[in-house]
Amino acid sequence: MPAVALGMAYAEPDPMRSVIVSLAVLAAGCYNGYPTLPPQLAEGTEILAPGSVDLNVAAGAGEAAYPDTTGKTTSQFAAGFEARLRTGLGAKSELGASLFGGGGTSVANGDPPFAIGGKLSYKIAPVSRFAIIVDGGAMDFRVSSTAVFSGDLALVFAPYMADDGKQLYVGAKGAFTVPVLQGATATGESIVIPIGFELPTSKRVRFIVEAGPIFGFGQQSTPSGSLSTNGYGGYATLAFTFLLR
Repeated sequence: MPAVALGMAYAEPDPMRSVIVSLAVLAAGCYNGYPTLPPQLAEGTEILAPGSVDLNVAAGAGEAAYPDTTGKTTSQFAAGFEARLRTGLGAKSELGASLFGGGGTSVANGDPPFAIGGKLSYKIAPVSRFAIIVDGGAMDFRVSSTAVFSGDLALVFAPYMADDGKQLYVGAKGAFTVPVLQGATATGESIVIPIGFELPTSKRVRFIVEAGPIFGFGQQSTPSGSLSTNGYGGYATLAFTFLLR
């Protein structure tokens, strides 16, 4: 849910830490790269009717682990939020926009990281049990301002769907991020495996619980060569979706 990218600002990213926090959800760490968009889906495969509008509000938390410069594993906790508006376009598709933000615990006596950003999203469900979601957006993170562009692609499958709207869904999401900064050479990627359950509580409200593992990868070019690292983590998210019209 809350998924916000937190990480080391680009004042030559410290090859020690850069964490992916997702809107109240922490994701995998990747200290040589920049964070990707929030990892959570907070939605299944359902599609809004043409002209319908809904509001999704999510919050979550998580923890990431990644190696420090001594080779030891460092961990960080983070939490965040996301608010998303979507409208049905017809042709089994939706278009939406989100705002997200979050913060994490400090590492190695550094300042606590934080992030805020926004994204656009497009969702299409060719069949009732399968959906494709594409996101693209930007964020500003850390204490000193660092802007990054990030995009992701998610495939969502619903192995269980009940007549009353209950749904168990699983997904696979791949993401990338690049800095919007001249001379910056670090990049980051992540893979997320979300597993969630949707429970309708009324005709207009759905409750969603979701969790999953996250794997992060970072790369950075330096005058002496290239650095790369892998990290891992997990998140949990709670969300409500309100049908506005």
